[in-house]
Amino acid sequence: KTCRVRNMRSERMLHHLVGHQHKLTCVRLCAQGEAVLTGSADRSLKVWDISRQTYRQTTTLSHGSNPHCVDVGPDSFSAVSGHMDGGLRFWDLRTGDRTVDLSEIHSEAISSVQFSPASSTQVLTNGIDSCLKLVDVRTGAAIHTFRHPEFTTAQSYSSAVFSPDGRFVAAGSSSNGAIFVWDAVYGTLKTKLVGHETGVCCIDWAREGASGQQVTTIDRRGTMILWA
Repeated sequence: KTCRVRNMRSERMLHHLVGHQHKLTCVRLCAQGEAVLTGSADRSLKVWDISRQTYRQTTTLSHGSNPHCVDVGPDSFSAVSGHMDGGLRFWDLRTGDRTVDLSEIHSEAISSVQFSPASSTQVLTNGIDSCLKLVDVRTGAAIHTFRHPEFTTAQSYSSAVFSPDGRFVAAGSSSNGAIFVWDAVYGTLKTKLVGHETGVCCIDWAREGASGQQVTTIDRRGTMILWA
């Protein structure tokens, strides 16, 4: 029900955000680290101002379906949430208004959502129906649907990610631990990486490593692999 904000260097807790009625399902820092967006099984999203010594809960966003994941756009006031009913909702964090409602993007719950670093009108989703989708916010339609016979998504927290330049998307399979990388422009499979012995639940892609492109994955046993 609560969210703890810590200083990464000192590991000291800065804020203990209290206000949701049920367990938290997702969280994102926003506004250059001066605010936090949380989602909960109480079917609400809350915006917290942490720019001062004492935090302040500023906005509550409500919907009839539990949010499983959130992301915040580069402008720091546009947000998107992925829900148990397979829909996407877009929000203005300044006013609390729902700006776009896209239903049935996936046939089952959405487990991950991310704004494209290359285009603010595109988002990447991962769903329990075992596929990724690149969605055009303007039309509400999928530009590409990424599937593979060996790729499955089983957890409500399974993630998918863009490469830093937005040219590729990647996700780990919940069943066999393989990492799949697709071309975000053409929708084709680029490569399949094998290394985990059990299902992957978390992935990130950053400008690190010798090549400036480093993928980090974690499986259900807690094993982390760095791919460069």
